[in-house]
Amino acid sequence: MRVFISSVRRGLEEERDALPGLISAIGFEPIRFENFGASPTPSREACLEGVARADVYVLLLGPNYGHRFADTMQSPTHDEWVAATKRGIPRLVYVKNGVEVEPDQQALIDRIGNYGSGVFYDTFDSVAELQTKVAGALRSQAAAPSDLTFAPLSDEVNFEWRRGTDPHYRNAVEQATLEVHVQPVPATRRTTRQMHELADTFARRIRETGLVADDVGISAQRDTDSVSVAIPERQEKSRSWNDVRHAVITGVRANQSGQVSVFAQLPGDSLGSLFDQEASVEQIAECLRLVGALRLVTQERLAIAVGIDPTSSITIGIVANLPRNQASFGTRSNAPIRVEPDESVSQAALSTSSLEVSRLLARTISEKLR
Repeated sequence: MRVFISSVRRGLEEERDALPGLISAIGFEPIRFENFGASPTPSREACLEGVARADVYVLLLGPNYGHRFADTMQSPTHDEWVAATKRGIPRLVYVKNGVEVEPDQQALIDRIGNYGSGVFYDTFDSVAELQTKVAGALRSQAAAPSDLTFAPLSDEVNFEWRRGTDPHYRNAVEQATLEVHVQPVPATRRTTRQMHELADTFARRIRETGLVADDVGISAQRDTDSVSVAIPERQEKSRSWNDVRHAVITGVRANQSGQVSVFAQLPGDSLGSLFDQEASVEQIAECLRLVGALRLVTQERLAIAVGIDPTSSITIGIVANLPRNQASFGTRSNAPIRVEPDESVSQAALSTSSLEVSRLLARTISEKLR
């Protein structure tokens, strides 16, 4: 089990130096920036890659917030927290007692401990106490059984797809969009009152997941039976005609039927969109984890459907080979590809088991595309 240690070093020097040996002694692999050594990779990117490789994320919060990056307006530790949250890996948070906390750090602590969107954190007074608590929590994580379960669906689950329900959908001109839909089983409709409340809180819920930077404006749009938020693409400077389009989430929708949907742009370039089965596993998992972080589907059993629409400009390939000089599209029609479930899954599909579920979904999409 790989354990990423995240914190500002200043004010937590002893704690950071004490944890790697402890983690190694109990049989796990510690990951922290002090051990990265010389590398051509920028330090910030290397740390986020460390989070991406980790199985568990340990966050220490002391008195100092740290330097803010100009683009995210967040500290490195804050960026790492967001990355771990998006990945859906277990997050263990420890706050140091008896220190004077900077206002920005207190705001981060309050955000992490938010009852609706955060996690419960523990506190510590000494290095020895921290070591004892971290060791116990890591052993519990390692011993915990997988809570992902599958069960046959006894009744058909109806999904509301973008084509046919979204008045803004125009398949003739749009780039390929990945759709990920999550529906509680059995379906649980939201009341009119709940939809009104959701319209007032939906944008804040999305912002609290870390998906959208604080300086990016978003707002919820209420339709007859849904509430949606479009995620604006961050504009890159001096973008050329054949720059790579990265896989990014473009919108979130909550329906009165109980369904929650996430829409994402497939990677691509000037020659169209590209489906990379391996890369799509992480993209689908990110969408599932976002649904989990929004805490709108809280029932134990879920049905998950995925799709791609439109499909006429999609090729199968490898993201690392973008941008391309040529591409072969074959004779595929513009009909959407839809993968609907015959089994329900447990809540773990929206968090710790999102990658496992996504591998199954990505493989089925790949089979339908070929």
